[in-house]
Amino acid sequence: MLIKEKLENLKFTNSEQIIVDYLLKEQLNIQYKSTSQIAKETYSSKSTIVKVAQRLHFNGWSDFKEAYLNELKYWENHHFEIDANYPFTKQDNLLKVAQKIALLEQSAIEDTCSLLDYATLKQAVSIIQKATYTHLFALSNNLLISQEFKYNMARIKKRVDVHTVQGEAMFEATLANKEECAIIISYSGETETIVKIAQLLHRKQVPMIVITNIGESSISKLAHCVLKMSTRERLYSKIATYANDASITYLLDVLYSCIFQLDYEKNSELRRDTSMIFEASRHTNFSLLKEK
Repeated sequence: MLIKEKLENLKFTNSEQIIVDYLLKEQLNIQYKSTSQIAKETYSSKSTIVKVAQRLHFNGWSDFKEAYLNELKYWENHHFEIDANYPFTKQDNLLKVAQKIALLEQSAIEDTCSLLDYATLKQAVSIIQKATYTHLFALSNNLLISQEFKYNMARIKKRVDVHTVQGEAMFEATLANKEECAIIISYSGETETIVKIAQLLHRKQVPMIVITNIGESSISKLAHCVLKMSTRERLYSKIATYANDASITYLLDVLYSCIFQLDYEKNSELRRDTSMIFEASRHTNFSLLKEK
């Protein structure tokens, strides 16, 4: 859940609610304000301000302030020209639909790229590179998206298993160890089955990379590393998961590409040699597609 949603929906004491109302009203204006200034403006105490931050599961005011400002800046700076939930209308012609989907998916990828930072990406790549084996946990269509990542990683001798059966996923999480790693994909970060798997992996000290929304969630709090998705779609009211799918595909492609780059020459040779063996029947008369 986003911080703004928590501020709007959680129940606070009367004294805490004064602070909450102030935060919702002032938003980015709090950037350069201290607890003393806010306490003075709201006729509150500094301890009440800290309590609000702790009610939202932050260690203190500074941690809350940083996360809240980052969230607000995301919404302010990342505008989609297309509605991610209903990107086209019944009046649009076929070509207009095609153009809008292209623009939406391009925007989702650019949005996701802007949420990446070097340190987090490096940590995620390091976790996968060091692991003897990578588990991938997801549900629904996210499982289908993940198969391409498994395919690509297998071509450079990196074992990834996408756990597709719900009961088996929990079983595999039980058997996992800290020499392995796990990638968990969940847009909400709160799906019961996924949360249970994350909790189990956390107890077993299995390094976890979580792909989820920009807000804080049950699984993001358990992760060693969080890769943030473009967060524009509602959970249910939408035509399809266009933006989510583009965002997840992009992040998995980035992880694969960064792993590939770690041993570029060797992996290039592996991809070429295996493709020539297993795809020997493929041929073309189109010069652009022919091997040099």
